[in-house]
Amino acid sequence: MAAESRNHDQDVKPVLLVLNQMAGPMTWELVEDLAQHLGNISLLTGHPDTLQKGSQSGVTLVPSVAYERGSLAVRSWRWFRYTLHAFFWLLRQPKKTPILVFSNPPIGLWCVRLIHLLRGTPYAVMVHDIFPEVLVRKGVASESHFLVRQWHRINRWAYHSASVVLTLGNYMAATLDANFDSQKTAAGELVVIPPWSDDQKIQAIRKQDNWFAKEHDQVGKLTCMYSGNMGLGHDLESMYQAAKQLKSHPEIRFMFIGAGPKWEPTAEYCRDHQLDNATVLGWQSEDVIPFSLATADVALVSLEQELSGLAVPSKAFYFLAANVPLIAVCDEATELAEAIRQFECGTVVPPGSPEKIVEVLEDLDADKSLLLHWKAGAHAAMQEFRRNTNTRRFAEVLCNNLELSLNDGVADASGNGEQTIER
Repeated sequence: MAAESRNHDQDVKPVLLVLNQMAGPMTWELVEDLAQHLGNISLLTGHPDTLQKGSQSGVTLVPSVAYERGSLAVRSWRWFRYTLHAFFWLLRQPKKTPILVFSNPPIGLWCVRLIHLLRGTPYAVMVHDIFPEVLVRKGVASESHFLVRQWHRINRWAYHSASVVLTLGNYMAATLDANFDSQKTAAGELVVIPPWSDDQKIQAIRKQDNWFAKEHDQVGKLTCMYSGNMGLGHDLESMYQAAKQLKSHPEIRFMFIGAGPKWEPTAEYCRDHQLDNATVLGWQSEDVIPFSLATADVALVSLEQELSGLAVPSKAFYFLAANVPLIAVCDEATELAEAIRQFECGTVVPPGSPEKIVEVLEDLDADKSLLLHWKAGAHAAMQEFRRNTNTRRFAEVLCNNLELSLNDGVADASGNGEQTIER
């Protein structure tokens, strides 16, 4: 597969080079759509699931060093190796082929700035995670540390030379604005394009028609689901403690699906407390995801307090595509909470408050009209967070700032009409 990708890369001249070490589903969807709008794209990534897709029409996948969770030293070493590979790969590309660099790895931005300095290659930056702020908020380093101050300085140098800087939300934009002057970029402003979900792949499915819901005995139940990374910063404790408090309500069921450091503690807690109302599963394959997400009546989504204004949990938008409302365990001053308030597609509860989750689920169980109202809000939200709409906006921003041309005859960004809300 790797040899095939390299050969394909040599045969096709790309109009855009994309760097993202951890290019997950959202990046893959973006690259697919950019290829339709702009022309051939080359993506340098180490994401194993994405690499398994293989190079396709309009998209060339170039294998690189995979991201690896673990200590900061392990991650830093992987970041460095990927960035080194990216530097020499970019040197082999035509000087005028523009670059889109993502914030994974965070030092990839420096590499692209150096290429710009050496060869004059224009570049755009997409910020999904804001470093070094993430490390400071998590207590890994202090804001006054020499390395952190130098990191900020190099970031400013690199951001100011970008053709355009994009990010996922207004709170993230405010954090970035405090660290560099976006008016010094060629675009003269920060551009916000929110996350999206493919509402052609992820849709509402009635439980009685959903094999996943039937297989896990969720038909006729109020299913509350957490699905995604079970990282150390996610408040799984409040969620499974809420499941324990609702053990006497057999009509309310919990599903915990995913992987990560907190998967085993979650599974152990449910076993130790004999929570028959909770099901714990591992990662689901890509072809199962549409059915697993559509099984939920309401989704639990968590954003660590220390990451407020630094990241946006993309999993929330996949639930919205299935018309599933959200219980967001996060601060009020976040993009996620703002979306919930705007579209009335759920509610926000503070971290560390399982009793609040219990109250919300009891209210939903007692008042079915509230759940219907939130489902309608989820459906309305998807008009804002639809894949076709937002990837087209992304293509337009790149065209306006990187001297690219938008292909004629692309699909209408408005999508394919309205969805039917189903329970």
